[in-house]
Amino acid sequence: MDLGIAGKVAFVSGGTKGIGRAAAELFGKEGCKVVVTGRGQAGIDETVAAIKAAGGSAAGIAVNLTQPAEVKRAVEFAGDTFGLPDIAVTNVHLGAGGAEGEGTFDTLKDEEYLKAFNDLAMSVVHLTRAVIPHMKQQKWGRLINVGSAAAKEPPPEMEHLLHNVARAPVVVLNKTLANDLGPFGITVNTVGTGWILTPSVKLFADQLQIGKENIENYIQKTFHIPVNRFGQPEEEGALIVFLASQYAGYITGTWIPVDGGMHRSAW
Repeated sequence: MDLGIAGKVAFVSGGTKGIGRAAAELFGKEGCKVVVTGRGQAGIDETVAAIKAAGGSAAGIAVNLTQPAEVKRAVEFAGDTFGLPDIAVTNVHLGAGGAEGEGTFDTLKDEEYLKAFNDLAMSVVHLTRAVIPHMKQQKWGRLINVGSAAAKEPPPEMEHLLHNVARAPVVVLNKTLANDLGPFGITVNTVGTGWILTPSVKLFADQLQIGKENIENYIQKTFHIPVNRFGQPEEEGALIVFLASQYAGYITGTWIPVDGGMHRSAW
């Protein structure tokens, strides 16, 4: 199926591993010119090499999306290399394996809330500001945020309060942006990530000291995922790429869970 985005410039943050890398490689297979960003140059180079080895076009730059000047520099790099982004995927995490997101209301400090909001919400603001002028001018664009299912239904089994409260505002931001940017042909959507088998999940297993071979059994018993397994990064990556496609032009302002049915609400 041709998704109609060959030749588009896709800016993928957090593209060195897990969901971000899966999305970046799938964009490459669709004929997009992929700009891979992350905080480590070695991982960026690896992803870029994989895309090129599969016949795609890619380049990469190390960037911290929580810093506006660095976001500006990365978008300028995209413009100089392939052209300004037509598609922007924001994929930022709060600490490896969620370590920085653990805690209760009584134990967390004000500065920890502010850091979480800066990392998870303001990174979306910074990247959006940097890419929408071009998208508005050409009257076409795709903004996709890789968020968390916890933004809508925080799991009581996990003390990840910072993740929960900092992810939720992005869903509201994207809904508001969808209203504002829709007349310009720009869609804005949030993907609610569930238990996807990424390096962060493996680190989470290490934190629990239960071993990588037992993590899936632990998660299933704790969270009761209807499909009875982890998701694969490519399964979420495929949704991200579809949301960027020509076929998804009437899908905007949505929060779409990719969680194997773990989200209990009917809507």
